[in-house]
Amino acid sequence: MSGVLLIETAPWLGLTILLAGCYGILYGVGRLTGRRAVSVAAFGCWGAQCALVVAIVLTAPLQSDWKLVLILFTLGFLGIPPVTWHLLERTH
Repeated sequence: MSGVLLIETAPWLGLTILLAGCYGILYGVGRLTGRRAVSVAAFGCWGAQCALVVAIVLTAPLQSDWKLVLILFTLGFLGIPPVTWHLLERTH
């Protein structure tokens, strides 16, 4: 992959991380406040992340291994905030 293509792909990869962070923060705030709208917004961020990952996988000039890592990261991250919340409830 040339440096130009990497520079073109990097912002999209960064956006996937930003959306993952928004999902995690909104999930926690939604559970803490009990506001359903915030929880829905959290899953909306995760849905947007999924859509972005599909677009990256279909169009970006990344090698297949990196595309697989991106897909696994996105699917795996769905479970991190709920598991973390459960552990927090058990310890506090």
